Amino acid sequence: MKRIIIPVTAVAVLAIGGAWWLVLRIATRGEAQEVTQAATVDGKSAPNARTASPPGPVPTGIARPVPAPASIALRDEIRDTADLRAYYERVKDLPDAKGERSYRLAEAIFECSIFVDKPVEELSRRLTVVPAKGDAEAKRSRLLNTMVDRCKGFNGMGAGMLEITQQLHRRAEAAGYPAEIARSLRFEPAVSDLARADGVATQLLATNPDPEVLLQVYHYLDARNGSEWLRQFGNMDVLAWSFGWGLLQCDYGADCGPRSRPVMMVCILRGACDATRVEAAIFIQGGQATVNGADNLRIQLAQRIANQDWAGLGFIERSNK
Repeated sequence: MKRIIIPVTAVAVLAIGGAWWLVLRIATRGEAQEVTQAATVDGKSAPNARTASPPGPVPTGIARPVPAPASIALRDEIRDTADLRAYYERVKDLPDAKGERSYRLAEAIFECSIFVDKPVEELSRRLTVVPAKGDAEAKRSRLLNTMVDRCKGFNGMGAGMLEITQQLHRRAEAAGYPAEIARSLRFEPAVSDLARADGVATQLLATNPDPEVLLQVYHYLDARNGSEWLRQFGNMDVLAWSFGWGLLQCDYGADCGPRSRPVMMVCILRGACDATRVEAAIFIQGGQATVNGADNLRIQLAQRIANQDWAGLGFIERSNK
């Protein structure tokens, strides 16, 4: 299989945005990063439709599962830890039969990659898209310092930090954690292998559509199709597509409140530090029309998952070019 090379701009967005939307784009420089894991679980072949379904009417009454309390507790425990390196050292050898801790910890450590090995002042300059003023600047500065302190245990590690995340991801994959299996699909399969890879993704959506699975399937589809295929949805904007998937993850129990990564990054990047929900972060990016469009798309995506309309989600025939 051919590896997908993700530009540094996209890597930075994945890291700073909580790895679930492509809204907070920043211009960064550097070398490309490779995604380094392959799928290991077979699934049923997805229908091989030639065209995507056009957006339909807004459905209602869709039942959406939410994570179990234990899962929420672990998610919040990792999110709220003040010293991520110390937390990693404390739990790295604990049993993790389901692979969830390994997956979540790997994602959290990866998010730290943007906050290490540079002085706070330099990071502040690099991450400022819209300058903050007054109280907003004070809040932004406190939050940025909190993130730097949280990640400082990984300063100076170089490739060792990447190796830690890779080891954690391998452990999660070996345990069969659904989101990790979905993440592994970011290897770009040959066209002849698409049915197998699509089958894994659609089986996960049908049986375990939790927020992390939705996130990773979204990234798989983005790598599989690129943005050009969205023309089949009436020239849908790629950002609108990512906004809709982000809100869908909120419906399925993702952390979308005041301590969620997208909300915090709106503060750090744009000095908008009073947002308490991701909908507010979207409003800051594009206004109410953008929020409404993302909300409409979110409901359509949920309906398509419920109806197993895989072509409507983007599992379409891809040319061998």
